[in-house]
Amino acid sequence: MNAITAIYDLLAVALTTDPLLLLASAAATFDPFWDDFEDEIDYETDPMTIALQVTRGAFPDIYADAIERMRAGALYAELDRLLCKAISAKGIPLDDIETIGWGIPLVALGIELEDPEFYAVHSDLLPILAPFGIQIPEGETYRIDVPEGIHQVGSAIANSLHEQTDPALQQVSWLFGWLFSCTGNSLVDYSDEMLSEIQPLSWSKEDIAFAVEMIEEANGIMRDAMAGLDTLKTTPDLMAALERHVTTLYREMKQKGKLDEQSIRLEWTSFGGGAERAAVADAEFLLVRGDAA
Repeated sequence: MNAITAIYDLLAVALTTDPLLLLASAAATFDPFWDDFEDEIDYETDPMTIALQVTRGAFPDIYADAIERMRAGALYAELDRLLCKAISAKGIPLDDIETIGWGIPLVALGIELEDPEFYAVHSDLLPILAPFGIQIPEGETYRIDVPEGIHQVGSAIANSLHEQTDPALQQVSWLFGWLFSCTGNSLVDYSDEMLSEIQPLSWSKEDIAFAVEMIEEANGIMRDAMAGLDTLKTTPDLMAALERHVTTLYREMKQKGKLDEQSIRLEWTSFGGGAERAAVADAEFLLVRGDAA
């Protein structure tokens, strides 16, 4: 046995018996980037490096799977699919690893009543919005004129319905909360343009937790809003009550120059039914935080 072979054997034995060397070997095997990443994520680097750093800090199970695939010789495309699927399963939809450097992806669900394209996609909402004065002139493709004060009236309707004990009416309240941007959830209330003006959330643990909670809340609100739409379309008495109340609110606003919701009590008949609330949107965290605005 020559000296080189003997040294190799000694090192092999030491590696399996010395606790410190075993720890170092485990770290190098399972966490090869332990000494490469800074505390702060460098968003100017390549997307795969960002993704590995994000998962190492926030999703160690995903990071471990990715490292195992890398050691097995996985190609970039396979790692891309793995990371996107795994991060999406955590509650943050991610379609392309190339976008991870832009911050946590958030999808705006809010609408702009002036946008004719919205009505081209959601023509079923026109009868619901007609009592508020929304009309689309034939051939109009650029901009819809909305009545002055429509958001105040819509918000008053949403708030009044939200105060009801009937789950079906509360679901209808989320429908009008979405239509008039007053749910309190930024993803539901903000359009793409509005959301693009806000500083994206980082991939810190705190921002990830905030984003997951906000996304879950938004999805619950939209499920209820669509259930409320079905209730409204299939309940003529409720639609008639809506038309009366909207007329009352506009008249109040015209007479007094403003709308005082405290002085007007709108009566709604309990219609029963309605799915159990998927989410409660009263929490303060739902608004995009001041430091991100």
